[in-house]
Amino acid sequence: MKAVDPQRDWKTLLACLPKDFEQLAYQHRVLNRQWPNAKVTDAETLLRFILLHVGADLPLRQTVATIAQAGGPKVSQVWLHSRMRRAQPYLAALVQTMTAESSGAATPERWAGYELVCLDGSTVSGPGAEGADARLHAVLRLHDLRVCDVRVTTAAEGETLRRFVWEPDQLVIADRGYSNPPGIGWVLAHGAHVLVRLNRGALPVHGADGERIEVLDWCRGLRGHRATECDAYVLQPIPGHRSRPLPGRLIGIRLPEPEAAEARERVRREQGAQVTQNQLESAGYVTLFTTVPRTRLNTTRCLAAYRLRWQVELQFKRWKSLCHFDRLPNYRDDTIVSWLTAKVLLGLVLDRVGSTALAPFATAATRAPLARQPWKVTGILWPLIISALLPLRLADAAKQLPAIADLLDQMDGGPQPRQIQTFRDGLEPYLPH
Repeated sequence: MKAVDPQRDWKTLLACLPKDFEQLAYQHRVLNRQWPNAKVTDAETLLRFILLHVGADLPLRQTVATIAQAGGPKVSQVWLHSRMRRAQPYLAALVQTMTAESSGAATPERWAGYELVCLDGSTVSGPGAEGADARLHAVLRLHDLRVCDVRVTTAAEGETLRRFVWEPDQLVIADRGYSNPPGIGWVLAHGAHVLVRLNRGALPVHGADGERIEVLDWCRGLRGHRATECDAYVLQPIPGHRSRPLPGRLIGIRLPEPEAAEARERVRREQGAQVTQNQLESAGYVTLFTTVPRTRLNTTRCLAAYRLRWQVELQFKRWKSLCHFDRLPNYRDDTIVSWLTAKVLLGLVLDRVGSTALAPFATAATRAPLARQPWKVTGILWPLIISALLPLRLADAAKQLPAIADLLDQMDGGPQPRQIQTFRDGLEPYLPH
C-alpha cells in the first residue's frame, strides 16, 4: 500500500473551501499584515489550527502541541483561544459563500415550477449543560439535499422565516415554529411561497367571510382520511397601518388512529403535566397553511410536499451523530458560536466531498447524488476528513509522541518568566511607592 502524503489530503480539503478564503481572513481581521512578529501569517495555517481543534475534538493544548511538533508555528493555547473568540465572522463568511455556491440549480418540474426548500432549527448543548448552549438554523434544498443556507446563533435567538433571504418561486416548507404572519409576509415579499404547519396560537386564520376560523372546530368536521381545504387568509400587522391580509388556504386531514395515538404520545412527552385536552385532540390532525395557488399544487400535493420536511431533521441528525456537533468544549457564548460555525463549515465540506464523489452516478431523474446513501457515505468520509486535518500520520506519531508529551508538560506547568514579568509591569503603576 502506498504511503499517503498528509499535505495532499489537507490540500484536497482546502480545495473544498471558497477560493478567496485567504482574502476573507484579512477582511475580517483575523489576520493582519501589519502585526509585528506574527507567527501565523496566512489563512491556511490559521484554518489548520481551528479545524483541527474543532473537527478532531482536540483540546486547545493538544492542538497547538501537535501542530508545533509537526513543524508548524509554536503558539500557546491562549493564542488559539483568542483566535477562536475572534474567528466567528470569518467562519460565518466561509459558510455563507459555500452555501451560496450551491444554490441556483434548475427548478424541478414535478412541483409545478417550485424549488422546494425546507428549514428548521436545532439546539446544541454541551456536556453537563442544563439547557441549550447554541442553535443551528439550516435551509435544505429538497431535490438534491444541498444545504442552501445555515446560521449559528446563541440559544436565545429563536426560529423565524425572517432570518433568511428567499428567492422567487421557492416553496418554503416549515414546521409550526415558523407559523406566524410576520414571517409569512417576509417570504411573500421576496416572491416566494410558504407551506407551514399551522400554529393555532401564533397564526390566527380567517375565512372568506372575514370571520376567524376556529381551527379545532373545523377539524372536527373532517370526514374520513382525505385532505380537505378552504380559502383562508392571515393578517400581517404593519406598524402605523392597517393589517395586511395574506391570502392562502387552510388544509387539514384526520390522521389514522395508530398515527394519531403516536402523535398524542409525543405531545404528552413534550408538554408533561401541562398538556391540555385541546392539544391532545389537535394531535389527531395535520393542519397546514399555504399561500400556493390550488391551480399549481392541490391539497394532496401540498401534503406530499410537507412530508419531505423531515429531510432537514435528518441533516441535523447526521451532523450531530457523525460530526459531533454536540461536543461543545466550553461555556463562553462567543467561543461556542465560533466553534459550532467551524463544525458547520466542516459539515459542508463533508457534503461537498460526498456530492462530488457520487455525482457521476446520479441520474437525471433524481438529480440527488448524495441522497442515495447519505448516512452511509458520510459515515465513511468523516473519519477521512479528520485524518486530513491531522499534520501527522500514525507511523510518524509514534516517534513524535514523547516530544508532544514534553510540550504538554511545559504548558501544564507554572507561568513562564516572561508572563510573570509582563504581569508585574502591568501592576507596577498601581503599587504604593
